Amino acid sequence: MGIETVLDCLMDAGVSVWLDAEGSLRISKGAPDDLKALVREHKQALIDLRKAQSIMNEAGIRIIRLPLGESALAYSPGLPLDDVRWAAGVLGMAEMPLVVNDDQCVWISFEEWRRYQPLCTRRELEAFHRGQEAESAARAKAKPRRRVA
Repeated sequence: MGIETVLDCLMDAGVSVWLDAEGSLRISKGAPDDLKALVREHKQALIDLRKAQSIMNEAGIRIIRLPLGESALAYSPGLPLDDVRWAAGVLGMAEMPLVVNDDQCVWISFEEWRRYQPLCTRRELEAFHRGQEAESAARAKAKPRRRVA
């Protein structure tokens, strides 16, 4: 189960998870035991996700549309870029270029950026195509069935 599915389950149940001041993962009081077990199972991924969100928010990172239509992560000069790159990787934005924020580009929301992203990674798509090709080859090798008139 991926982290997005875990977050969907939590959201559907109205349960939230957050990091406290010491960096420990907390869950809403009264959360069902099955959701608590799910959170324990994916604890490190949830901690990484919340830390990455915190880094991006505190650094003021924004998604912008570049003049040629691509998206980029805009940052202010002087930020620790290693932390920003790590956070971008955790949030699935690692392939977006990092550009200095000069406030001349149009800001776009995360939801708008997400809408234009592929539903799967390039590797997953290639594996799907390999599977389709193998299935087609297997069908071609199979003996054709005779039709009874």
